Amino acid sequence: MIEIRHKVTGEVLRVVESDSLIGADLRDDLLDGADLRGADLSGAWLQETDLVGADLAGARLNDAIMIRTQLDGADLSGAQFKSAKLSDGSPGAGAVLTNCNLREASFLSCDMRYVDLHGSDLTGAVIDRTDLTNACLREGKLIGARIQGSLLIEALLSGADLSDVDIQNTHMNGAKLFRAKLDRARLGGGGGRIPVLLNLANLREASLAGADLRGVSLRDANLHHANLTGADLEGAELMGAVLRHADVTDANFKGVALVTVNITFANFSRARNAQIPAFKQNVR
Repeated sequence: MIEIRHKVTGEVLRVVESDSLIGADLRDDLLDGADLRGADLSGAWLQETDLVGADLAGARLNDAIMIRTQLDGADLSGAQFKSAKLSDGSPGAGAVLTNCNLREASFLSCDMRYVDLHGSDLTGAVIDRTDLTNACLREGKLIGARIQGSLLIEALLSGADLSDVDIQNTHMNGAKLFRAKLDRARLGGGGGRIPVLLNLANLREASLAGADLRGVSLRDANLHHANLTGADLEGAELMGAVLRHADVTDANFKGVALVTVNITFANFSRARNAQIPAFKQNVR
């Protein structure tokens, strides 16, 4: 028998008639503030369970079913998610992990479509082969996170801090990165890496200072007023992109075709290796 207690009061919230929480059926349970530190919840049924403010630091949630699970403010630092199902792919079905501590958490082959991670801290998190299509990471922290082989299509990342993030072989088409911080982000190719796809992405007023954007596809992307100081865009695809008023000081545009790029009022006199078509006007 296992007693799940409140992390502060010690109150018994749930009694599980088993010697393990693996595969436990906790659907619809009220477990707000539960102490589940280091718990093995692999294969557990947590659909529509309330775990607001719970302590799940270091917990194992491999193969867990977490559709519409409420985890606002929970501590999930170092938690392991492998093949976890946090959504069924329909709007409103994603788990709610707003304002959570997810530092150093790992996600492998998870379904996280429409998951709400608004304001959560994913510093140093590892995300591999995970579907975050239409997920909300607005104002979140992904500093130094490593993401590969994943989907962030149409994801909301406005105001998020992705400084020093390492992303490769990931689709971010249509991602909303308005005023996001991607300073020193590594998104480009080279050394066997597959560059990120950011077609149609909204990077208006985003900061990409010192970012590695080599070979990245930014077709029809909005980089209006973006900070590209010192960024490396060698071989990047910018067809139809908007760089109006962008700061391109010391940015490398080697091998970048600018014919269809809107570079009005951007100061390319300070950029490196930029070939400006003669017909372009209002370009410094």
